[in-house]
Amino acid sequence: MSGNGLPDYAFALDFEYRKKLDAMPGFYQTAKKICATYASRTLQEINMNGLVVGPDQFPEVYQMGCDCARILGIGIPNIYIVNDQSLNAYTIATDDVEPLIVVHSGLFERFTPGELRCVIGHECGHIHNQHSVYTMLSNILVMVGTAASGFLSAQLMKLLTMGSQVALNAWSRAAEVTCDRAGLICCENIEDAYRVNAKLLYGAAWGEHTVNLEALRKQLEMQMGTLVRLEELFADHPAAVRRIMAEMEFARCEVFYRWRPELKKAGQVMRSKEETDERCRRFVDVTKNG
Repeated sequence: MSGNGLPDYAFALDFEYRKKLDAMPGFYQTAKKICATYASRTLQEINMNGLVVGPDQFPEVYQMGCDCARILGIGIPNIYIVNDQSLNAYTIATDDVEPLIVVHSGLFERFTPGELRCVIGHECGHIHNQHSVYTMLSNILVMVGTAASGFLSAQLMKLLTMGSQVALNAWSRAAEVTCDRAGLICCENIEDAYRVNAKLLYGAAWGEHTVNLEALRKQLEMQMGTLVRLEELFADHPAAVRRIMAEMEFARCEVFYRWRPELKKAGQVMRSKEETDERCRRFVDVTKNG
């Protein structure tokens, strides 16, 4: 753990933005109430419509959850697979709800076992870093005006000014970098982590495909050089290309190899956590152009 009570691999911006959100009067307590209402209803729906994995039901997925929990030092989460063809997974956890991870069937079908392990490790990262209330609030934001109930919509609109919404999204993007690092720590193969985010770009619909990381870097440079990047201010996840570049930075960080020393190659040059975080800021901060 670091001095702020978070795991040592956590992205510095994650903690910085969380402090800003907590400084908003009434933000956290109101967010907890909103999330408690949402979590209770969603858990019932998942129990009714999803399939919980276990030693006798998709045991290979259950074992991934056990392995990731052991590596990160958290309790084994409940994992559900639900019938949804989008490439998505998410975590639900509050003070009153035992953590659970929901994996969409589309992701389960199109990702390799190694890639799925990275996804589960990423979701375990949300649990490990105590993201639950902030993450759920960010997820609920996506549904406002569509699936969210009138009560939730009204409460959110009362809580969120334009400034706080931008701040929440900025935190969410930083938190995804933290959890991508957790996915790397849990992975069996570093390249699996890169492929997870690459498949979010092209949909994983063409079978096996090797992604050219240098071409992706050039693609990001084009994006960072235009004002289109500012549209990401209202996105709760970084662009997948940004996430891959940030993962590549962490794969050169000394902290990563404290968690996974067996992956270190002879003569490998590593960077400090501080330098890694600074390099990742340049990739993740959408207000910068390089």
